[in-house]
Amino acid sequence: MKFGQTYQERLREDGFPQHWVENAISYKQLKKCIKRVEKELSDIGLDAQTLKQLLEREERESSTDSDGQGDGEPFKYLLADPTAAANGEAATPMAAFRPKLLIAADKQTGEPIAASLSLETKDYLHNLALTQRMTDVRVTELLDSESTGESANLIASNTDLSSAALSSLAKDASQAADRGLRMVEVPLTSDSEFFSTLQSSLSGLATLRQQEEKRLQDEVIRLGQEIAKITEPKGRKNRHDLAQWRNIFELYLEQNIFFSTNELDHGARDSAEAEARLRAFSDALKKQPQWTKFRRKESSSALDRFIQLNLDLLQHLRFQEINQMAMQKILKKFDKRTALGVKRNFPTSIEATVFTQSLAKNICFELSTELLSVVPQLSDYLCPVCFSISFRPIRLRCGHIFCVRCLIVMQRAREDHCPLCRSAVVMEADSTSVDPELTKFLIKYFPNEVKAKQKENERAAGVDEYGEAYNEKCTVM
Repeated sequence: MKFGQTYQERLREDGFPQHWVENAISYKQLKKCIKRVEKELSDIGLDAQTLKQLLEREERESSTDSDGQGDGEPFKYLLADPTAAANGEAATPMAAFRPKLLIAADKQTGEPIAASLSLETKDYLHNLALTQRMTDVRVTELLDSESTGESANLIASNTDLSSAALSSLAKDASQAADRGLRMVEVPLTSDSEFFSTLQSSLSGLATLRQQEEKRLQDEVIRLGQEIAKITEPKGRKNRHDLAQWRNIFELYLEQNIFFSTNELDHGARDSAEAEARLRAFSDALKKQPQWTKFRRKESSSALDRFIQLNLDLLQHLRFQEINQMAMQKILKKFDKRTALGVKRNFPTSIEATVFTQSLAKNICFELSTELLSVVPQLSDYLCPVCFSISFRPIRLRCGHIFCVRCLIVMQRAREDHCPLCRSAVVMEADSTSVDPELTKFLIKYFPNEVKAKQKENERAAGVDEYGEAYNEKCTVM
């Protein structure tokens, strides 16, 4: 099946909202524009086969030329931002631009340098050169006979090229000083229609991406506020779902669904990988029914919204990928039918602006800061020595935190240097070094872990005082 048909089916059947579909790449319309461009070029003898032959001949002549240089490129196809050029500025990512087809001609006679062109095409191009500044047809001169600097000024005043293109042409002008060439602009209309249609679609996609990112960010914030309320412990009899949500978020973080910071697979996921990981998360959640056995009914609704938020992000990722592929395919088709090499010259800044992966990255950041962080994770409060919760946390003068048991062990061994930063601060720590606020926080949010660590410390202290016999159970015969 051809890509155009697959693309239309995806837009219809993949469940994209209608306003998304309306902003998608107009692939079918762009194909029609390409046919008109192809016909327009063919009518003046510059069909794809002819332009390919010009390039191939130039490459052969350049490789056999004694000084290693040919007579210059037979033609150029540029995409320029007329607004930026008029203001002397660089093109902005989504600024409008106008395509320009330039054919190399002799400066004195106006005759095209490509000898293989048909007589009719040569006459047509020669007439364009002769009518410079006398009709609406505009001619771009690459070289002024007096100086390269004047040539660059002439280019700036007589063309609609972007700053980058002007710089490139000025350099070409300097290199072509001995050849006496100028570039004749061939007036086309269908290619302008093609790029106007394409850019309209890209602008719509960029706006849609911004709107969706804002919507998802707002949903993350609202959901985070709700989960913070239903997980906050407010006393022994308070009914909360802190443990359940902690397990859910730990599982979610392990999956790295949309974005990973791991060394081996860091970066954004594509939609296929993200879908597989989201499905694995859902399946793993079903295998732990106790995690979704909530005490508060608000938690069930919040979990549904959390899953839906991830599905929305996955759907946008799919939509982004299919449109990026559509743009790449249509530019490739344009080049195949015209041989103008537009895919090579298409502004990369536009593709980066529209199809950047920052949406997934930004939303993952929002999830981490606004939602996942409302449920404290045990991994953030582990003692770096024993890797269990920092019961009665001791904050050293260097700022690092250790559980009281590990600190006592270090002091008994006369180890004065902090295991993390090597500052000589261990021996000076005492009971006043206990962090009272962190102690209260850990008791509030990790009551089971604190109790278990307290029992473990009591057992270790008993062993220190009475020996290993302390661990043996007392039995009465």
